[in-house]
Amino acid sequence: MSLPVLQAMRKLTPRAVRLVLLPASYVTFLAGTLTSAAIFYEGKPLDPKAAILSVIQSPDENPRGFGASAAGTAISAILLAPAAAVFYMRLRKRRPLLALAGAILLAAGIVSAVAIGILAPFTHGYSPLHVQLASAAFIGIAAGAWIHLFAIRAAPVLLVNQLGAVLLLVFLCYGPLNFDNYRFVTSLALWEWVLCLDCGLALWALAKAIEAKTDVKMPRDRKADRE
Repeated sequence: MSLPVLQAMRKLTPRAVRLVLLPASYVTFLAGTLTSAAIFYEGKPLDPKAAILSVIQSPDENPRGFGASAAGTAISAILLAPAAAVFYMRLRKRRPLLALAGAILLAAGIVSAVAIGILAPFTHGYSPLHVQLASAAFIGIAAGAWIHLFAIRAAPVLLVNQLGAVLLLVFLCYGPLNFDNYRFVTSLALWEWVLCLDCGLALWALAKAIEAKTDVKMPRDRKADRE
């Protein structure tokens, strides 16, 4: 990584991550996905059970519209990379092992999400590679956020909720569960969107917690400001 990039990373704050990078990532993902969904549903009844991300982003199921969702997924994940770096740099002195573990998981999730977007034009059906990348993206981001929340000693309610989300993710990805797309409550589409929402909220809460506990001026800094 070049020196200017490293300097920019050091200047990036959790507040900037929370107010700029994360919203930009979310908006990019939603804009791409909703654009592809609009094309996918042309001439079809609006069935939310069919709004499976892999279907909307499939060149077979959505040949005219998959590109927007694929690009949105890749770009939104790339926008998360600086956020992961900020989280690690702010936590490495407090809890180095936990910060490193969280950073590795977040990096794995982000790289997997980028790969999903890049490989979308070549993905046909639910290939094993696509399924594993999707699982890695969700689990990496959710688990990485939880470990970072644990490292910063976030509020117990945040820790418990995010741990529950991680355990649910592992069960949905690897447990003995078959999704029933005849009902919305048991459909893959619903749970994909719930997990996307959880990842977004967990990263926002993490940035907020790190901001509250590390962006605090010491007494010496306040004295210098007054002078």
